[in-house]
Amino acid sequence: MSERERLLHLVAAHLLAHGVTSSTLRGLARAAGSNNRMLLYYFGSREQLVGEALQAVARDHFPGFENAWSGLEHGTGALRTDLQAVWDEIAAPRNLPFLRLFFEVFGQVTRQPGYSELMGDIAEWHRPAAARLRREGLPHAAAEGLATELVALWRGLQMTLILTQDLRTVERVQRQALDAFCARALDHAEVGTRT
Repeated sequence: MSERERLLHLVAAHLLAHGVTSSTLRGLARAAGSNNRMLLYYFGSREQLVGEALQAVARDHFPGFENAWSGLEHGTGALRTDLQAVWDEIAAPRNLPFLRLFFEVFGQVTRQPGYSELMGDIAEWHRPAAARLRREGLPHAAAEGLATELVALWRGLQMTLILTQDLRTVERVQRQALDAFCARALDHAEVGTRT
């Protein structure tokens, strides 16, 4: 493991445990057993470091997220079944620490635009959903719109889950919303095949 990877791993673990809002560059350096200059040398800025650390947390600690989205894009099951499998993975209780960190960084993006490019594929969850909807026969514009809607719905429900810890209610609402979503998606697909 290179020194850069070692530092990234230590910073990622620190952010997962303590969050990003109050983490200064100096504090991150101390947590990694390094100093500001070394972190800046390897990562360029605090924002770049935090963005890469968030991606490392997702990749190293919560691989189910990426696998779920990949499974949706390339899945061969029924649309409703494959979408439910994605939700079941991203809302699993073991993933709540990642969701807390994700939404904390997501909030930082609204105040510090430098983070937005650094979140990488984590912020682009609509892409595999749109690809799957196009495979289902939806026209490009409809697939993009519905995929964005789905991700917005799920992000709202994830935030509700984090805040309330009421998995039963969130699951019930998600299932109802997903039923309606799939019915609309199939309607779009039927229209797309007739044109």
